[in-house]
Amino acid sequence: MKEILSEALALLDDGEDFALVRLVGERGSTPRAAGAEMLVRRDGSIAGTIGGGLLELTMMRAAADVLGTRVSRMVDLRLAGEDLTSDEEMVCGGSAEVLITYVPPGDPALREVLLALEQTRSARRRAWLFTVLPREEGGEVEICLLRDDDSIVGAQPCEPATLRTLVGKITRHGPTALPDGRLAAVEQVEAVTTAVICGAGHVARALAPAALAAGFAVTVLDDREEFADPRRFPGAEVVLGPFTGALERLDVDAASYIVIVTRGHAHDMEVLVQALRTPARYIGLMASRSKRTRMIAALREGGIDEGALSRVHSPIGLDIGAETPEELAVSIVAEMIQVRAGRSA
Repeated sequence: MKEILSEALALLDDGEDFALVRLVGERGSTPRAAGAEMLVRRDGSIAGTIGGGLLELTMMRAAADVLGTRVSRMVDLRLAGEDLTSDEEMVCGGSAEVLITYVPPGDPALREVLLALEQTRSARRRAWLFTVLPREEGGEVEICLLRDDDSIVGAQPCEPATLRTLVGKITRHGPTALPDGRLAAVEQVEAVTTAVICGAGHVARALAPAALAAGFAVTVLDDREEFADPRRFPGAEVVLGPFTGALERLDVDAASYIVIVTRGHAHDMEVLVQALRTPARYIGLMASRSKRTRMIAALREGGIDEGALSRVHSPIGLDIGAETPEELAVSIVAEMIQVRAGRSA
């Protein structure tokens, strides 16, 4: 979402039109789930992806047509070709509903919504994006943002309380009906998720860019000046300071993913105790099974209850046989993605 959001705002500021392609419904097997988005520029270049392959190519061509006619449209696709050797058949086996929205140059209504969306994500607030489809082909698509305080930015297709009710009816199978009969695609806007990497050694140096690539904002903290160097972690926030009270000085919330990879047992324990006091969604500790057992036993003796201790992912990362810092980074980020997606191990 971040890439598309930034590019859309840049194009709006530059006075250029573009098309937004969004998968609003899917059944069976498809390359991406409902909510996947892609921006198509007038020169044919794109930002984001709806899954690549022939589906994406077909939608790029359809987006070019939309840019030519300046009329938004809905496309129903059946991805059920049978020839696995063909370059012209989609063989996933499912079906997809795709909305292609034409965005005119400098569209002030969309710009207002996207700016509010950017601010809402940065503030780590919950929100839902409603894309209201026209009753007739060629009609205007309306977009609004419902925030967690029930405020609405953009079009107001119905009362906030009604929109809130529709949030509970989100389905991957297609748009939801509004009281006036129009259909709306509803997308929950995820807050910016932050990986807080405690320790700035070899694993952290491999982990930071991997987490950034997976869409996490990254904060790295260490008490050693030569390691807590922004030049070693481009794109990340780097904090130099003692591990004692480190997490208390950061804005750790339910959208935070804490990764403990310090240089020693004492620092690991110091940070882990702090982490368990936070509402962080993920707490990962790099430790051998024996070290983890000793640390958990010490915490248990110190009065930490089993519910809190069960939050700790250790040994950290998915079990893929990782050994090098780079391999460990892949396994750790994979586990973080798994948690973010709400998938069980």
